[in-house]
Amino acid sequence: MKRTKINAIFAVLLWAALATQPARCEEPCVDGAKKCSDDAYAATACESGEWKRVECMRDFGMLCDSGECVEPWRYGSPAWPKAEDEPRATKESLAEKAAYFEEQAVRLHLHPKLKWINPVVLPCAKVDCAPGQNPPCLDCSKAEPQEEMATWQDVERWLSGENDGLWNALYTAAQAFKYAVTRDEQTLNNIKLLLEGEATRMKITGVPGLLTRQYVMPGIPGLSAPEDLSHYTVDADKLNNKWVRIGDEGCVWAVDPATMQWQKSDHCGLEEFAGWKWLDNVSKDEYSGHMFMLAALSQLVDDEEVRATVADMAGQVGAHMVRNGMDFTDWDGRVTEHGKIRAGVMDDFVGFNAAMALSFIKVAHAASGNEKLDKWYRDCLLQKSGKVVCIKGKNEPARDYTKYLPTNGFFRGFEGCYSNYNGVSMHMLSLFDLIWLERDPELKEIYQQTLDADVMRAEGQPRAVINQNNAWFDFMWAAMKRVGPGSDGHAYGAVDNGIRMLKQFPARKRLQEIKCPPDKCKPYCEDRAGRQTGNYARPIAERCVRHFVWWGDPYGLGDCEADPRIVQPPQDYLLAYWMGRYFGFISEDM
Repeated sequence: MKRTKINAIFAVLLWAALATQPARCEEPCVDGAKKCSDDAYAATACESGEWKRVECMRDFGMLCDSGECVEPWRYGSPAWPKAEDEPRATKESLAEKAAYFEEQAVRLHLHPKLKWINPVVLPCAKVDCAPGQNPPCLDCSKAEPQEEMATWQDVERWLSGENDGLWNALYTAAQAFKYAVTRDEQTLNNIKLLLEGEATRMKITGVPGLLTRQYVMPGIPGLSAPEDLSHYTVDADKLNNKWVRIGDEGCVWAVDPATMQWQKSDHCGLEEFAGWKWLDNVSKDEYSGHMFMLAALSQLVDDEEVRATVADMAGQVGAHMVRNGMDFTDWDGRVTEHGKIRAGVMDDFVGFNAAMALSFIKVAHAASGNEKLDKWYRDCLLQKSGKVVCIKGKNEPARDYTKYLPTNGFFRGFEGCYSNYNGVSMHMLSLFDLIWLERDPELKEIYQQTLDADVMRAEGQPRAVINQNNAWFDFMWAAMKRVGPGSDGHAYGAVDNGIRMLKQFPARKRLQEIKCPPDKCKPYCEDRAGRQTGNYARPIAERCVRHFVWWGDPYGLGDCEADPRIVQPPQDYLLAYWMGRYFGFISEDM
């Protein structure tokens, strides 16, 4: 006993003596010396004879490279490929296509009163009348004016639809990345115009934080809401998107399905929108685009007016979600059909919903600065302060949402033939924003791991996202992939493929005839809707012109018909291009 006590005292004295000695293995502190931590999450510099540590990751979301904090996509000074040997490249350069599409978007697709971007139908070409014909005589196989000269004033019909908000948000995000690269004043003005439309999209619902899918204002030639009253009937089960109109007194009106008569609701206060109509039952699809846009604007556009608008909108969305238990609740007090953003709800796979919930609240906090939202993110969704049930009465256990992430349900069926490509796009946006905004190294690595192992390079899945010939996904992956010590480095192959897809991208977005190569586009299996699909991811040169091509199924077998009168907006090209420019994958001279 006595010896044990003496040994213990000796051990304490020895420890104390050692603690007062300088660490023999520590490098001498020479002013100007710099070094990185083993995990590259911190930088240390010698100043005035003392080592001073900077938390690159925790404070700035960066990595340490040669003693300096750098953005992860610039770690190690990567030399990105240029894909100069792409055989199917258009004669126009990447920059030339971007310049044309930027000009076209504003000239043709962006009505200054609507303040959102839309596909258009151009008028038929006028031709000489044959004997016996009465003018005007038209050739509707041609447009007049043609796409290159037409403006929004020439549009015969605006192809507005239930996903207007999603597509316009992605265009606005493209403008945010462009502004971060160019600092162009015209781009900033465009962003402000688009944000006015975005604010209207929320304000017209009369519910803070709730956006409409689609709205129609009076007096816009070529744009109208449905006339059939069945589109305005109240849906008892909230399973269909329904139009409502705003009366002169500022109240929402809907049609009673029993009497087919208009009925005034008690949802009022919307006098400034008298005569307008809008589509209810907004979905998570729409919000995935809106939140991505708000994240991009908050991180990339340093204009005070823009930041104030973004902070207000993001704060409203976050507060709405918290107030309603992570559900989007419509003007009529009912939860929208696809508006449940919770892991416990059984309308989607738990990992998909969990990532979206984490992402939406993370973006709402980052853009608004509302610390209550950060507390909800950490204490409720991540359970950082111990087990607590925050979402009550909705089958939500007290569980860390990151535990759900691997169960995203994407690659279902034989070789993933039941894949939901709409869901994949939403999930990519969720994970991109989480990785971009998260500075906690442990959490960031969890999100990067699920992006890698469960989505991009899912083991044994031929339809893993890395194989889909999707430039937008390629660039998101390359920008947010884990790099640095312990990783397998930068995604050079993905960047190469993404650049090739953009080089193939058609220089015009009017509908064009495209045939799927019969030797490659062969029926292989059934997709989740029971349609025949292939196992060949069509490169962009072989895909139909779409509203946003990256959102679609790359394995479809259908051919495409030409129609020079229908012109799709170019946000798919512009978003991938400007993200590529911002992250350094594409140079200005390419």
